Amino acid sequence: DKLESIGIRTNASSEEFRELVASVGAAIVSPSKSMVPADKQMYALRDVTGTVTSLPLQTSSIMSKKLAENPDSLVLDVKVGLGAFQDSTADGIDLAKSLIAAGEGGGKQTTAFITRMDEPIGYAVGNWLEVKECITTMKSGDGPADLVNLCLVEAAQMLLQSGVVPSNTLREGIEMARANLKNGKAFAKFREMVIAQGGDISVVDDVESYSSKATSQDVLAESDGYIANIDAMEVGLTGVDIGAGRKTSDDSVDFTAGIYLHKKVGDEVNTGDAVATVYGSDTNIVEKAADRIAKSISYQATEVTVAGLVTHFVTKDSVEEFDMSILS
Repeated sequence: DKLESIGIRTNASSEEFRELVASVGAAIVSPSKSMVPADKQMYALRDVTGTVTSLPLQTSSIMSKKLAENPDSLVLDVKVGLGAFQDSTADGIDLAKSLIAAGEGGGKQTTAFITRMDEPIGYAVGNWLEVKECITTMKSGDGPADLVNLCLVEAAQMLLQSGVVPSNTLREGIEMARANLKNGKAFAKFREMVIAQGGDISVVDDVESYSSKATSQDVLAESDGYIANIDAMEVGLTGVDIGAGRKTSDDSVDFTAGIYLHKKVGDEVNTGDAVATVYGSDTNIVEKAADRIAKSISYQATEVTVAGLVTHFVTKDSVEEFDMSILS
């Protein structure tokens, strides 16, 4: 849905996917009739039988798509917290181990990062809003710290597993990834991918040209102090209510609906500051959504210690705590 908001065609066949990767070096596609065709039906069955969080079924759904792509190796991001299927870090590690076992069993080097999803990553929640945030981050070489840092760490691990980091260290991999974000190569590759997959390159080149008739309403800080929590699950469910996501597979999506956070956990605010803006096509629904977003944000008088976004790195042999200071 996110990439389709700029016209990118994601329903490529297996053969088209291989051709895209060979010619461009990157592609993002969705399941199709020729690639893991049973997964959609199996997910629908999990939904109605209350087994969405079943570890074996999660593993088969995730890894069927990954292995169908036939990569040389895999780097996985396993979310934990309020906005994830796995509530706790321990559950996330269990899922990571299961995914890695499946990947390694398929002959692919597979690793995973455990990452926190208690608040939304970045500032944008919604289809076009998130794509716009990613485009502006790639074009400027800078963006929301949590979004950028997560991408740098996981890109660095991909470079390591590809054998192209001279020192074979994650730190150098991070610097290589950072350099390609800053020098515009990441954006240039994304732009090439958009063209190859039939996307609207005009809005990639000028995000302000994107057509939107969305109405909006600000969410204002209710007190002085610091933002203590932004409930990622509540924000996500609110996004569904305003049309940014689907309640059923047959629902349509409003590409311009979403929530933009002006403040993140740990930021200082004063009463009346705009902490978020809700966008949507229906004024009444947007007003109700803004009230719900307001209730999803809590405050405290004292400074907030923000936990590291990446908590652990998991391989087939070990589970290690991850130190975010490697990014500094």
